[in-house]
Order: sequence, then structure tokens, then C-alpha cells
Amino acid sequence: MSNPLEDTTKETLSAISKAQTTGITTGTGITSYDLSPLVTLIPVVTPFRDRVARTKSPDGNKYAVWRAIMNATNAQPDPAIPFDYAANEVIFNEQDFQAAYKGTGMAGMVTQDAYDLATGYDDPYATATFNVLNQVLIGDDRKLLGAQSFALARPAAPTLTQKTTGGTIPATTTVYVGVAARTGSGYYYGSGNSQGNSASGASGAGSTNSVTATVPSVRGAVCYDWFQSANGTTWYYYTTTTVNTVTMTSVISSNNALPTGTAVPDLTSTWKGTANTVPTFNAAADNGSANAADYDGLLASLAGDYNGTGQWVQPGTGTANPSINNSLDGAALTLAGGSVTEIENLLFLPLWQQVKCSPTALMMNAAQAQEIANLVLGSSSATTFLNTDSSGRISVTAGGRVGELVNAPAGGVTVPIEVHVSLPPGTIVARTDRVPFPQANISSVLEYRALRDMVQFDYGINRIANTSGGGPRREFEIKSMGAFCNKAPVAMAALQNVA
Repeated sequence: MSNPLEDTTKETLSAISKAQTTGITTGTGITSYDLSPLVTLIPVVTPFRDRVARTKSPDGNKYAVWRAIMNATNAQPDPAIPFDYAANEVIFNEQDFQAAYKGTGMAGMVTQDAYDLATGYDDPYATATFNVLNQVLIGDDRKLLGAQSFALARPAAPTLTQKTTGGTIPATTTVYVGVAARTGSGYYYGSGNSQGNSASGASGAGSTNSVTATVPSVRGAVCYDWFQSANGTTWYYYTTTTVNTVTMTSVISSNNALPTGTAVPDLTSTWKGTANTVPTFNAAADNGSANAADYDGLLASLAGDYNGTGQWVQPGTGTANPSINNSLDGAALTLAGGSVTEIENLLFLPLWQQVKCSPTALMMNAAQAQEIANLVLGSSSATTFLNTDSSGRISVTAGGRVGELVNAPAGGVTVPIEVHVSLPPGTIVARTDRVPFPQANISSVLEYRALRDMVQFDYGINRIANTSGGGPRREFEIKSMGAFCNKAPVAMAALQNVA
């Protein structure tokens, strides 16, 4: 057994041996290090967070509370008055609303040893603080859009369409197909999905069978998890789609991997806190689509019904949400008259008929923004101009985007298209920031009302014995406590399941 002194001597002799070369060559080892500054490769794009007003609450409470006079125009009496009669009294409908305050935040930690080893190169604590702050901003953007405290409704049993082509499912094979829906928060953080539902059917003759499953749109869902079983008991994860339909081309006997690419960008690879796992199927109860730690974000405020105290609850269990909600059921957008048919007919027109105003913006993922650009600019009826620089025709600028759509039902108002990185593909939201109602008394339609907004808490130096990373270490958190308030969901609309 060697002792430390002997080991040190060997290391010293080894270093001397390394230095003994004939002359000085590149093999001698007299080289410097071209050490560049530390770089950070994390995109921080938070357009929705940047647009939502953040206000300080003057009072402590579990809820932000406001009252509204609801639209009862269609319930009013006839204003015609016979001679010598008094006019009929106007009907008023007052409703209280409550938005729960909930905490959000992220934490960081730096050990003293890491700090010492980085001396002369970087400040690990400053780097950790900066990157934690970035993740807090990204998390805020995602939660303000997709956070949801109540459960999504259970999907209906899927309708199965058997085909004899397009796959490798053997003849007369019974395939069970399961489905569960996810919220925006579940899409990005894997907190869970809705209670599942399933159906089964047998394939036809031949060995090239496939099956297409479709379910009615679940209000507020941004994606659907699909599962397969051979017996209706043991379920395997098949894939996730941002529309309410899927085509299964093969029989599986183990979980598939999560899909990647542009179809489901930024889909979480963490399921219920466990990294690199896939969604699960639960036909007996909600499987985590309700996140009690969440406040209710924009999509939840457009999806949920409200109960007697004005809190958002599962669709179908309270007073119906007044916002417009439509679904394309996996169909693509189409072009007619130089505009997008589905946006005009399913967003602009119903909003005008309901509230006689135009939305401020159309919120969508980059996939839908590109789809609209391709539709409009690719049409033979679209007038396009090829811009050139001083070099003339040898440096023509190609490509383009559609920045606005004309809201014809509202009299020709233009509505900007906004790309939102935290809105998954397949969902388009018509957002209204200003409501032109007399004495509306709404300074901000959308508001993050904070009890405590973006505070950093630095903890004292601490330790955990016999644990890697246990210290001495310095920990901190950046946290907020607030509620998301949507004062006018009646003036907004969502279009789901856009291919």
C-alpha cells in the first residue's frame, strides 16, 4: 500500500519526465489556454409576460376579487310604452369574481468550492442568479398563458376509423385506443393529463392496416396524449398531438418515445417530476390536469365555467364561460377572398356578434403564423412585390410574413398577428386588451395582481453532511405571489385543434 508521500514523488517525477524532450516542441506542453468568456445559450422570449400589466395589491387576501355587471341585453323587457304606462325596469345581473393568489418562482444554489475554483474566470453566484431569473421569466410567460387549477373535462370515447392501408397492423387485430388531454401548464411541465377514455376496434384483412382516432375537442386542452393497449388493461404511450386526432400505424408492446420536432416544440420531457418519462393513462380519475399550485392563466380563463363565488371550475360544472370557443378538429386553415376563412368565421364574426368589438391581437404559435403567411403569399390572387437593394435584380429579397388580418365583420379593422412562444401549436387566441363599453371601468383587461412581485430571498450559508453539493453552500430563491385576472373573457375567443 502506497503512502501519500510516495504518490507525490511519483507525480513529481512524472511531470519532470514529461518535460524532458529534445528541444522544445509542441509535445513539450508549453502551451497556453485560449479560454473564452462563459457563454449562455438559453433563449429568453417572453412576449405575453411583457404585455400583461403587473399591479400591486394594497390588501392581503387569498383572492383578488372584483364585481361585474354582466350583459343581460337579451333578457330585457320590450321598451315600447303604451300611453299612461310607466316604462319597464331594466334587469341587472351582477356577478362576483375571484382569482386565487398562488406562488411561482425558482431557486439556485452555489457551493463555496465552486466559487473558489472559478476565481479569476467567473462569478458563479452572479451567473446562477442571472440564469435563475431567466427561467423565472420563461416560467411566468408559460404560466400566465397555460396555468390551470381545475381539471380538464374527460374526453369522450374516441371514434375509431379502420383503414386497410397506411400501416403495419396485422389482420383482425383488436386495438384499444386511449386518450387524455393536457393544459398549457401540463404541456410545458408535465404536471399530468385529464381522466382518460378509450374505445376499441378490430382491423380488417391484410397486414397494412392503420386506425385513426378522433375525439370531440376538450375545451382548454392544448394537446392530447394517446395510448394503445392489447387488452384494455395494460396501456402503453403512443404519442402526443396538438390536435384531437391521431393515426396509429403499428401495434406497440412498450412505451414509444416522446415526439420531437416542429409538431410539438418544447414538449416537456419530465412527467410528474420524473425526467425522461412518458405520460400515463388513468381512466378512473383526473391524472394531474388540475394543478392545485397553479393560479388560472389566460387559457383557463377562456375555458373554465365559473361557480357561485366567481371562481373558475371545470367546463360543464358551472355557469358557462362567455368566451367564444371553436375547434377545427385537426383541419388546416384555408384561404378565401384573400383572408383566412376560419379566423373570420370562427373568431372575428362570433366576437362581433357577441360584443360588437374587434380583438386587439391574434396570438398564435410560429407554426400557425407561418401557415397563414404561406396561405396568403402563396395565393395567385395575392399581390406581392420583390424588393431590391442598390444592386438591383442580383440581390432580390424573397419571402414575407402576414403582419395583420382585416376584420371584415368589424368594419375593416386590422388585427395584428403576434407570435407567442408559450402558446403551443394548434391553438389561436383572439385577445382583447381594451373593451369599448360605456363606463367599462377596466384599466387593464388582463392583469397580474401581485401580493409580492419578483423578490429574491438569499438564505444564509448552510450545509448538508455527507452529500455531494452539500456545502458550504449559498442558496437563494426568486419568487412572486400573485393572481391572474381576466376582466373580460366575453370579449375573447379561442380556436383549437388547428392542424
